[in-house]
Amino acid sequence: MRRKGSRRFEDDEPKAVKEMKKNKKIEENSKRRKSTKKEKKKKRKKIILSVIIVFILILGITLGVSGHTWITLAKDMVSNESSIVIDIEGNTIAKLRR
Repeated sequence: MRRKGSRRFEDDEPKAVKEMKKNKKIEENSKRRKSTKKEKKKKRKKIILSVIIVFILILGITLGVSGHTWITLAKDMVSNESSIVIDIEGNTIAKLRR
């Protein structure tokens, strides 16, 4: 039994030891928080970089396809073939640009 106001020295730790343990816990918690913040920043950077790379790939593919289509269309427009006018029955009416 404990009497009011008395201390048992076997059970109690000195204040300095308690403070050291408290400070150590605080430092460990702050290190954990810092490491999780760093990990979150790294994850964010990776995600942003991935999104940018995907965007660039899609843009490149789109520009490549449209460029190829434009070149094909331009070649067809510049060709020096004569145009043929045909009626509904398939008879040739006239040849243009010859």
